[in-house]
Amino acid sequence: MASKWRVAILGLGHWYSAYNLARALPEYPKAELVAVAGHNQTQLDAFADTFQIEGCNDYESVLARKDINIVHLAAPVAELPELTIRAAQAGKHIVLGKPMAMTVEQADRMVEAVESAKVLCMSWQSHRRLIAAGLKARIDGGEIGETILLHQTCRWSIAEDWFRSGQPGWFVDPKQVPGGAFIDEGIYWIDFFRWLTGSEIVQVEAKMANLVHQDIEVEDWGMATFTFANGVIATLEASWTINAPQKTGPSPKQNSVLRTEIIGTRGEMIHQWFREPGLAVLASGAADWVYERQSQEMLAPAVPQPLDHLIDCLENGKQTVAGIREARNSFVVAMAAYESARKAAPVQLSWA
Repeated sequence: MASKWRVAILGLGHWYSAYNLARALPEYPKAELVAVAGHNQTQLDAFADTFQIEGCNDYESVLARKDINIVHLAAPVAELPELTIRAAQAGKHIVLGKPMAMTVEQADRMVEAVESAKVLCMSWQSHRRLIAAGLKARIDGGEIGETILLHQTCRWSIAEDWFRSGQPGWFVDPKQVPGGAFIDEGIYWIDFFRWLTGSEIVQVEAKMANLVHQDIEVEDWGMATFTFANGVIATLEASWTINAPQKTGPSPKQNSVLRTEIIGTRGEMIHQWFREPGLAVLASGAADWVYERQSQEMLAPAVPQPLDHLIDCLENGKQTVAGIREARNSFVVAMAAYESARKAAPVQLSWA
């Protein structure tokens, strides 16, 4: 292995994750960003110039490079299945964008390609498993008793196809995405639910609608109730209904509502992003709620998650906390929610 892992970004559709990665890497000792590939020349030039890296108009030229070890896939969803398969065949380790595919059949082909190539894959949608590891350890340790209910709200402003573009672009194009706000925002939490409970979802009942953005071809709001094999019940609201001070860019992400409620037999935990203190705990035996700030090291550089986790696994011979098959299983649940909404009936899932 070279002194640093060499990383390339393929696609700038999900520019949020691409920029976050590129901003973190200059202070990260284990890896460096060497190239970016994309189809939009204006965006490609802006990104390559900002970070002083090579910009390529085609993905194949990057995948053919022997000096690149890891690819971060940030292309629009419709491009991810083929990109994943080609990256795996080229022997590249993968940070996989979200949601992973347009159909379950595509997801299955991606799983086969990655597992056959024996490359490591970390799904972007699973980064909550890394961020919330300490929280899960407290829950598993019995701090609130046995988990019985989960509620997740994630209401955002509508996605933008570039920083302050004011346009959702490919995010609302049915030819490029399998759904709208529900899967775009909700896929993180479906994965989080499955990991937190240690159980699979066996029933989904969902509704989808356009409540604010009536002029787009995908939903801007979705609500689902999940039943787990171990009896836990969870609800998820995922939407693009935040529209203050305006409907689109500059996208007011700080106005978003991300609220996680974890209810146990002997207490509760409530976590909120964009709020301080962010965590409220009613622990087993406690007389009242305790409010906790997020624990963060002052003045420390950003850590490029989930790339850092992928590299740790590569260097220490471990499997990632959520690989391609975990991504596929969460995707299956999300697609079942759309099926339930279409049928206006619950959908059963089997994991045999």
